[in-house]
Amino acid sequence: MIRRIVKPIILLGSGRSGTSLLGDILSHHPDVAYWLEPRPIWMYGHAYRRHHELGVEDLTPGIARTIDRKFARFLAQSGRSRFAEKTPSNCLRIPFIHALYPDCRIINMIRDGREVVGGMLRMQKVGADSNRVFARIFETPLWEWPAYLPMFFRTVWMTRVLGKTSTYWGVKAAGWQEWLTLPPHLIAAKQWMRLVEISTRDGRALPSENYLELRYERLIREPAELVGEILDFAQLSPSADVIEYVLSEVDPSRAGKTIANLTEEQLREAAAQMSPLLQELGYLDASASTQAADSS
Repeated sequence: MIRRIVKPIILLGSGRSGTSLLGDILSHHPDVAYWLEPRPIWMYGHAYRRHHELGVEDLTPGIARTIDRKFARFLAQSGRSRFAEKTPSNCLRIPFIHALYPDCRIINMIRDGREVVGGMLRMQKVGADSNRVFARIFETPLWEWPAYLPMFFRTVWMTRVLGKTSTYWGVKAAGWQEWLTLPPHLIAAKQWMRLVEISTRDGRALPSENYLELRYERLIREPAELVGEILDFAQLSPSADVIEYVLSEVDPSRAGKTIANLTEEQLREAAAQMSPLLQELGYLDASASTQAADSS
């Protein structure tokens, strides 16, 4: 099958890792048509699955044609030449994406898990953007609507109408139901670990032209330099509009702010849960990792 979308730019990363910022940056490139989280399209044919993981075996010819057709229609309507999107749950389906688009350009954004957990706890209280939820409803075939009713109830009705905190927010890795007995900050820690472990494992197995791994911390510290590397990786031309936008929007003072959403006890427990991976990624030195484990 000939794909109508060529070299799609796929942005992924766990929730609250800065992927929205990266998507906004790329959306200012004159060649890029950017679609924010077309989740129902990626899950076409699998909407009733209880988790968001997809493998190569899940990509049937019919599903491949449908996804490619919907993305191609969006690109054609934009009048631009390159398609880009960001969907956090794509952390769990890199082989599926590569099988669909062997020429894809996947950019995996990683952020300190402690920051992510703080951001996740805030989102559980605030809930998702209801406008975005309604937009997804219209992206979903009628026969798949019942699959999204629990998500609608959880993200709109519970948080926006009833003012309650959502029990679970974000991407569902296989086995996520086993986490529901944990307090919210440890659920968020488990989620971050699973998404980073799977996405780095699967991404690093791809050819170098398909996969780029970057850190949120470097993006806000060296925005112009890193954006230049991103454009080069994605095979996009240099853009003054992109550089101007990133320099005006990126605020280095953002670093460390979401941790303030955690109590000292929550931070200690989450860090202990995540310490091996935090250490592996360079966010925690060995002595701090040992101390975190001992305090758990």
